[in-house]
Amino acid sequence: MNNIKVTKASYISDYTVNLVFSTNEKMTVNLQRFIEKPEFSALKGQEVFKDFRIEDGNLVWENGAHFAAEFLYGLPNETELSCS
Repeated sequence: MNNIKVTKASYISDYTVNLVFSTNEKMTVNLQRFIEKPEFSALKGQEVFKDFRIEDGNLVWENGAHFAAEFLYGLPNETELSCS
C-alpha cells in the first residue's frame, strides 16, 4: 500500500511498539529480531530503543536508524501471532 504512514507510536516494553497507521489500523510489533542485525545494533538497549519519534510517517531514532511505515505495515501483528 502506497502512502501508508505511522501516525502514532508508543513504546510497550522490550522492543515492542504499538503503532497506529494512516489507515486507522492498529498494530503491535516486536522489532527485537531486527535489532539483532548489525545495521540496527545501535538500537540495542531499551533506553536507546524507546527514544524514537515519528518523522515523515516513519519510525526514526536520533542515531539515524529508522523503520519505514510500509515495512512496519507489512509485519505480522503480534496479537495475531499469539496463541491462547
